[in-house]
Amino acid sequence: MNFLTLLFPPGNTSRRQWVLTFLAVFLVIIPSAYLGRDVVAPAVCQAQAEKQGLDTSAGPQGNWEYWSLYKRTRALCTSWCAAGGVVLGIGLCMFLEHLLQKRDQRVGQPRNDLERWILGTYANFAAYYASFPDELEEKGPMKALSRQANRSASLAYRPNAPLCLGGRLRDEANQKMVIRDLKKSWDINNLQDLLTTVDYMSAGPGLTDCPDQAARAWQLCRSTQLLGLAYVAGWLRREEMVRRSCGVCRTIQATFQDWDELNRSYLEGYTRWAFRSGHSQGMIDLRRRIQRDLQTRRDSPYRLNWHLPLDPEYWVRQGRMEKNLG
Repeated sequence: MNFLTLLFPPGNTSRRQWVLTFLAVFLVIIPSAYLGRDVVAPAVCQAQAEKQGLDTSAGPQGNWEYWSLYKRTRALCTSWCAAGGVVLGIGLCMFLEHLLQKRDQRVGQPRNDLERWILGTYANFAAYYASFPDELEEKGPMKALSRQANRSASLAYRPNAPLCLGGRLRDEANQKMVIRDLKKSWDINNLQDLLTTVDYMSAGPGLTDCPDQAARAWQLCRSTQLLGLAYVAGWLRREEMVRRSCGVCRTIQATFQDWDELNRSYLEGYTRWAFRSGHSQGMIDLRRRIQRDLQTRRDSPYRLNWHLPLDPEYWVRQGRMEKNLG
């Protein structure tokens, strides 16, 4: 059996998991086998030979019975120590992967109120995208048109799951998934395509030709959503994603009176799009349920002041002040 299959699902192994397994093999398992063969086996064999009254003065080669005992003991000790190394290596890999996943989660979550405000503009999508089952990623979570996908998304939805920038943790697996999904769902193949789309929806005809608030919310909220996805995809650094998102969010502040108007308009815009795209009523109901849950969460971005300063430099200065104050 491939050692990786003991740790991670076959066919879904990231570069980081390969590195952890490599370290486990070369730093734990192989040394354990050598320890069993060269240290443990001679000591055990010597003790057994003395117990049986064998002549050990000339070493294993000088006595046939001692040599036979030595070979059996060496094979047994090497196998047992290697097996112990496998168990220890698996435990070490799983522990390190757990720590790294917790670090990924911290990195993926907003670190100040500015980033929480930005995330609030597409929190409905982020909560949906975060809960979409991994086994259906190949089908494209953003489209999710099949009954199976709709049902699976509803069952997998976790009301209190952490909200992440872009909706997913910024790791290798999600990076690949987001890039694939942007291509499938948006026909976006690179950063320039994405930025062109954002400009069109947030400052170009995609916004100026909107007939009502629902259409404006649908265009603007998806613009910040795309910038968040660009961050998860590794196309934008965090600071650049925040800077560009602030430009869109200032337009959102100027277009809507408060969070309630934005959220009502967004849901209406989503519902129109869902019907045109052939989504089921169940998927629409799920997004409405997500919106209700977001309103009552303790970490809801909708608790933030609608007129929060959307200036990245201001929040950089705030962060420095907090550090200085200790």
